[in-house]
Amino acid sequence: MKRTGPDSSTPIDAIEREGSLPSLTSLRAFILAAQYKSFSRAAEELNITQSGVSRAVRSIEEITATPLFERTGHGLVLTESGAAYFEEVSTLLSELGAATLRLATYKSTHESLSIATLPSLGSRWLAPRLIRFLKQNPTIDISVTGRIGHFEFDGSNIDAAIHYGSEAWPGSLSELIMDEVLVPMCSPALIRKGVAPNARLLFELTLIQHTHRPTAWREWFKDVGIDHPHPNQGPRFEQYQMGIEAAISGLGAILMPPFMVIDELTSGRLVLLHSVPVPTPWRYYLVYPKGKRSKPGVQKFRTFLRAEARRTAEQTLQLMR
Repeated sequence: MKRTGPDSSTPIDAIEREGSLPSLTSLRAFILAAQYKSFSRAAEELNITQSGVSRAVRSIEEITATPLFERTGHGLVLTESGAAYFEEVSTLLSELGAATLRLATYKSTHESLSIATLPSLGSRWLAPRLIRFLKQNPTIDISVTGRIGHFEFDGSNIDAAIHYGSEAWPGSLSELIMDEVLVPMCSPALIRKGVAPNARLLFELTLIQHTHRPTAWREWFKDVGIDHPHPNQGPRFEQYQMGIEAAISGLGAILMPPFMVIDELTSGRLVLLHSVPVPTPWRYYLVYPKGKRSKPGVQKFRTFLRAEARRTAEQTLQLMR
């Protein structure tokens, strides 16, 4: 965005407007002339004429209104001001060269990786685990964006996506990461003292609904053989994150994949109301275009997801016992 207003200019802006910033070519000519004490030697180094070096040095002298050299019988000698300028400019050009080299080296050793995922999965599961991926792969610059549903990889900068649903994704390769199971849970504050958590409590509790899965409770009750009179009634939330916070606050019971709330279940902020996980027909897949199959970053992310899925499955089993 272009800055406006009385304080929007930088010192560089002012210098450029006044024409008082020497070119890099002029500065390099000055540095070489000072080092060799000769315009002709500097000209040979730069592959330009001696008069070209002389003009370059003169342009700096005109900008600064300060003589940089004295011509003597023994060649060029820096003036006192010229010597001070030489020290400062030499340091600055050296730093500029080092910065340029660092940038070139960084670009050649670092790989960008762009991942798309469901917002809730990204915030609840992927983000807390990325520290392990980055420690294992410090030269990969990863970016994560939220996407819901299918999208076209062509025309986007997305390398891979964590997809929820069926395996099919036209024109892409897919690999199963995790199955999905659902279990009901609620805040322990909603369970009467002396009563063990159990599914029958769901008749007394508000059922927190998910906007995009309106039949989830009805299907779950059917699968476990419970006849609930109003399985589709209750406040609806579009995102899992909102529903989870509502459940923690004591609004009611929520039906969730346990891997999404491992921390809450471990800490006791949520408790399970049924110990048998009910599988759904939906799964989580890593999908990526066929052309990205050999990209090192995609393969490393694929390996990372497999390991994290195994770790998550083990944690979930521990919680369900």
